[in-house]
Amino acid sequence: MSKTTAIVSSGFTSSALSPPIYTLAVVSINPLSGKSSLCKRLIDSNIDNYRLFSLKNKSINKQNLAAWFYWGTVKHRRSDEKREALFHLIEHSTIAIDDNEQYDNYIKRITSLTLRPEEKFHNDSDYPQIKTFPKDKITIDAFLCIHDLSSTRQISELLFLLHALYKTRRPVIIITTKNDLIDNQSDLALQFEQSIRHSSSSDSHFLLNTPIIHTSSNEHINIQGVLELALYACDEPMLLSSKKSSNATAQMSKYIPSSYKDAYTNEQSLKHVIQAEYKTLLTRHVSDHQLGSWMKFYTTWEHHTSIKNFIDMFGKQQAEHLYDEHIDELKKAARQKLIDEKLIPIVELLVTDQKAKLSR
Repeated sequence: MSKTTAIVSSGFTSSALSPPIYTLAVVSINPLSGKSSLCKRLIDSNIDNYRLFSLKNKSINKQNLAAWFYWGTVKHRRSDEKREALFHLIEHSTIAIDDNEQYDNYIKRITSLTLRPEEKFHNDSDYPQIKTFPKDKITIDAFLCIHDLSSTRQISELLFLLHALYKTRRPVIIITTKNDLIDNQSDLALQFEQSIRHSSSSDSHFLLNTPIIHTSSNEHINIQGVLELALYACDEPMLLSSKKSSNATAQMSKYIPSSYKDAYTNEQSLKHVIQAEYKTLLTRHVSDHQLGSWMKFYTTWEHHTSIKNFIDMFGKQQAEHLYDEHIDELKKAARQKLIDEKLIPIVELLVTDQKAKLSR
């Protein structure tokens, strides 16, 4: 289903035969922007794992969290199949207001381009899915700047953060989250983009060229697009910071994902295809309602692409539900066949016999 694969890294070195390795830093000023949800989706496309994480994430004691977290490594192949890379994913925690952290200290913390494992102190019992840091230090290659499009926070906060990120001379991608919660998403997205592009500041040429992607972690919209553009940004960092806006925009346009509306439509089409493939698997290989339970079927077929893709997108519970529906249909068909082959001939025989008696 996806050209993205999560792996556990054993290091940061790469040979000439290996894909390049880049590190992405996920940052936001808003503590409720959805950074962690996006990170989870980027690393793991399985909906069951995401739902479990979302439930656990709500109960986490935020005071125990570290300044940053290493989520692990994800491999992404470009849509044209010409290029792939490994991404290490770092999430910076939001400003520690409860600890009276000042904005200046916060900005200095998240714009640091070199991170060391002794700087992080996350609670493994709270976040067991966050991977162990693989090496003694890591260098940031690009920033994913997160903005909750459903919130009412002022855009000035985002511009303040962007200004600091541009100073690092690393590529920056703006990612809006929670677009599934917005009724007038298209209008609000356009308004947001215009506010960024037309902002009157010393960063105007950067803001004009910074790519913007509208996503939904809950609905898995434009998630792959983030990695697609990140790969381009890390391969060609100068274009994303170039003052030659026409050249940069022209080169970058083919890598910018679809609008949220189009991406949503594409995702629904993909869901339809994956569901159809799973149902076809059931039709072909489960032809007898007495073959066994869902668990027996799943144990036999769990590695098949059709069932793996379906469970990734819809969840194991929904896969079992469709299996049970299929078994019910087979039972109905078996009962109808029994009626057609046994009961109806008996009734016809009785009717014929009764007619014979009446004709005497």
